[in-house]
Amino acid sequence: MLPASIGNLSISLRIFHTNKCKIKGRIPNEVGNLSSLLFLDLSGNNRVGSIPTSIGNMRNLQRFNLNDNKLTGFIGPNICKMQRLGDIYLGQNQLSGSLPNCLGNITSLREIHLGSNKLSSNIPPSLGNLQDLVFLDLSTNNMVGSLPAEIGNLKAITKMDLSMNQFSNGIPRKIGGLQNLVHLSLRHNNLQGSIPDSVSNMVGLEFLDLSHNNISGNIPKSLEKLQNLKYFNISVNKLYGDIPLGGPFKNLSSQFFIYNEALCGSLRFSVLPCPTSLKHRSNRKKFLFLFLLLGIALVVVPSTFIFFWIRYRRGKSALQQADSLFAITRERISYYELIQATDEFNETCNWMRHSRVLIRNVKFCAAFAIGISLKSLLVVPTLISRL
Repeated sequence: MLPASIGNLSISLRIFHTNKCKIKGRIPNEVGNLSSLLFLDLSGNNRVGSIPTSIGNMRNLQRFNLNDNKLTGFIGPNICKMQRLGDIYLGQNQLSGSLPNCLGNITSLREIHLGSNKLSSNIPPSLGNLQDLVFLDLSTNNMVGSLPAEIGNLKAITKMDLSMNQFSNGIPRKIGGLQNLVHLSLRHNNLQGSIPDSVSNMVGLEFLDLSHNNISGNIPKSLEKLQNLKYFNISVNKLYGDIPLGGPFKNLSSQFFIYNEALCGSLRFSVLPCPTSLKHRSNRKKFLFLFLLLGIALVVVPSTFIFFWIRYRRGKSALQQADSLFAITRERISYYELIQATDEFNETCNWMRHSRVLIRNVKFCAAFAIGISLKSLLVVPTLISRL
């Protein structure tokens, strides 16, 4: 048990380290008297109770480590009075309540370890003010709400673990601005929506776990640009469509894609072939066939039009020439010439009409007329020659 007399130690004490010393009991409030302390490490013990409110008096503290104890209660706003604090280690306890919004005011923070507690608030947007933060662990809590877009301002961060919570809604697009991020775990949440294309801008990413969520849509093909990515787990979601083949996807296990809605692609991922690729193939054949028909049409239709146009023009020209010739050479034929050519055809027919056998006479008349007409052919060449 840590005695209250700890507060009587020299104000010149800089480091107090009792890691894994099996010290039980509460942390005495007198610890706040160590105003010159730079490093306080009480981790790996069986400390119980709450965090003393007097910790705010340790204004020079740079590392605050109470990891792996049995502490309860709230973190409280007094922690924000330590304006030189660089690292907070409060993981693996039973702390509850919300994250103090004032944490975003400790701009010297570089690491926040709050995993494996019972925290139940959302992530305060003020955390986006921590420009020097390189490590954020809020895993295995009961935190809720949306991931704030402000986390995209943590440009220096290299590891972010928000897994095993109840975060909902979508992954903010601004997360793509974290180009120094190496490790990102969002597994076991209630995240929805699609994987933002902006994730492809996180060029330093080596580990990305989005498994056990409700993420839907396609896997962005742009993720093939993440050449450093070695672990990419999207199992147990509602994703569908093609699994990319390039970049890091060449070496990923099929286990990272199981239990989704309708992922498809290469057989090495243990998924069905994509029906869309077959459809594209069929559409390509149809397009080529239509293109061929169009090419034939472009050749045949103009050729046919030109052919008939030439025929029409030639026929029209010949007709005009014939009409002109006929108009120029036409002469009048006298009545006397016609009578001579038909050999008095009309008188003969009149005589035949008075015959008793009218039908036979009509036939005879017709035959006779044909014979007489043959005589008229002698005149026809003359007429034609005059045309």
